[in-house]
Amino acid sequence: MQIRCTYCQTMFAISREDMLAALEHMEENKQVYYAAHCPKCRRANRVERARMQRFFPDWKKAIKTMEKGSALAEEVVGKTATQATAAVSKTSAKAEKKTVTQPKKKHAGTKKK
Repeated sequence: MQIRCTYCQTMFAISREDMLAALEHMEENKQVYYAAHCPKCRRANRVERARMQRFFPDWKKAIKTMEKGSALAEEVVGKTATQATAAVSKTSAKAEKKTVTQPKKKHAGTKKK
């Protein structure tokens, strides 16, 4: 969504992820406006909730799909983390069983012919 700063007249964009987060925040806190900060002058610009909803009409469905996706990702990460710790414990047990032989050191006084 493109916005023009009311102070310096610079055009800047709000991404879909930022709009989704803003809409969710406004819904939870029962707000009507979102403060979009200009990248040039750093001042806050008011953006109405209705305008954001026009650009992103199915935002509630998008939140639900993101929550499902993050839950699946957490499960996958949890499973891989447990598998990784099991693999590390197995390799450390194998390393303890093996004995390391040190190469023989030559005396400093001997020369090779």
